[in-house]
Amino acid sequence: MKRDLRTLADTRFDLLVVGAGIYGAAIAWDAVQRGLSVAIIDRSDFGGGTSANSMKTVHGGVRSLQAGNPAELRAFVRERRALSLIAPHLIHPLPFVIPTYGGLTRHPLAMQAAFKVYDFLSSDRNDQPDATKHLPPSRRVSRDECLTLNPLISPDGVTGGIVWHDCQMYNPDRIVLAFVQSAVASGASAANYLGATGWVREGERVVGVTVEDRVDTGCFEVRAELVVNAAGPWSPSLTADLPPTLAAGRPEGLSKAMNLVTRPITGDHALGGICRSRFLFAAPWRDVSIVGTSHASYDGSGGTPAVRREDVAAFLQEINEAFPAAGLSAQDIRLVHRGLLPATDDEGAELAKESIIRDHRADGVPGLMSVIGVRYTTARATAERAVDTAIEILDRPPKRSRTAKTPLSGGDIDNWSKFLTDSTDAATDQLGADARRRIAMTYGSTQGDILRTLGTDPDLIAPLSDECSITRGEIRHAVIDEMAVRLSDAMLRRTEAGSAGNPGRPALESAAQVMGELLRWTAGNREREIDRVNRYYTFDD
Repeated sequence: MKRDLRTLADTRFDLLVVGAGIYGAAIAWDAVQRGLSVAIIDRSDFGGGTSANSMKTVHGGVRSLQAGNPAELRAFVRERRALSLIAPHLIHPLPFVIPTYGGLTRHPLAMQAAFKVYDFLSSDRNDQPDATKHLPPSRRVSRDECLTLNPLISPDGVTGGIVWHDCQMYNPDRIVLAFVQSAVASGASAANYLGATGWVREGERVVGVTVEDRVDTGCFEVRAELVVNAAGPWSPSLTADLPPTLAAGRPEGLSKAMNLVTRPITGDHALGGICRSRFLFAAPWRDVSIVGTSHASYDGSGGTPAVRREDVAAFLQEINEAFPAAGLSAQDIRLVHRGLLPATDDEGAELAKESIIRDHRADGVPGLMSVIGVRYTTARATAERAVDTAIEILDRPPKRSRTAKTPLSGGDIDNWSKFLTDSTDAATDQLGADARRRIAMTYGSTQGDILRTLGTDPDLIAPLSDECSITRGEIRHAVIDEMAVRLSDAMLRRTEAGSAGNPGRPALESAAQVMGELLRWTAGNREREIDRVNRYYTFDD
């Protein structure tokens, strides 16, 4: 996968997707599968904005049941199953446990009845051939078992618990990348660090965007029959110079969301705890825990919100109220995930529940449509509907979407358990079982590419440092084959090196050396790249 700017400049595409988060990436993959010529660009890295802020959970619609919305629940179940099918190396079952209490709504019998309804409505959740991805039905557990599984909550008032299963993303950043890689492998053109700076117009019609190359200096135009604005929090600034009626394609407001990656505080189950009448969750993820989610009003104009010390302190207080035995402090935080989500009010107090797909012909701006998504789990389904709309606008023959069952890059695996066993059984003295397992879970069926890279040079199989097991070859692969441009791309999104905490100065220096040799970085460039990565692990004030 190469950053081919010449093709972007010289081609008039059917569809240009601006924004390569999970929604834009899924749209590009669906569109190219249906025969459209597609370009996708992003002002930063693929999935480097809001999509990077995630609890890593692929939801099955439990909260939709609580809200009395069975149609929404069914959509979540279908998409959880679809993601598990098309990316089996990145999506895995995860058990959850929540306590029950004596009140009417959280009484154990009421909760058990609710989850039996959920089991019924999700009865086709295991409609896929790989039994290792099947999810068992919910079950009621005793007070003692609940407190054993969830030792972090206060035992006061606990009468029992409910255990159910959702799924967890091993690496959500690589899911976004897999959508982009799949689109490119099928003919799409893609580039990161290519920022849209304005619209190309022919009369009232939008026919493309002007872009600025944020890696090398230079501006040019990318043209298309239809432009899809999937820029997420950056959408309002992108459409600011267009007619005011385009406000119909924007969220009313934005909500600041935050999740904390912390020292490990959980066992095998994700844990639910109550703070001020709402549930917080703490989930095991790799060798750490992730706790969320905090929502707060946001009065900025978009982009990536700052990580303020007082916001983190307030959230830690909530977490310790929900999970008193966790005893988390600021020193326990490995990384803060934050992003902006669409809200239904201008203060960002209430999260939007419905994605927006808008054809701006209704606003007097043909050639432009906007897609604003609200949930990671249902991004593929929203992308399918968006491409349906695009095909109608472009007046092309209808063609059924195939992305719910077509494996993404790395996902061509029939039986995950056998695949993982075979991968770890192939361990050698040079690349042990732990490394083979990690590579299998990161690259899936494309692991042969990275293994061949590692086999070309003994230096490439060496870990980045004594504390970071990611190999130098994986960093090289990220640059040559996965369009890693910045050190943060390789450390935070292509590999696991820094996605669960700061990998340390030696690892950063080693990775910067590998990337610097390929990208001709000076010593000053390498130091600036290291500083950029380190800023991910610090507060903004």
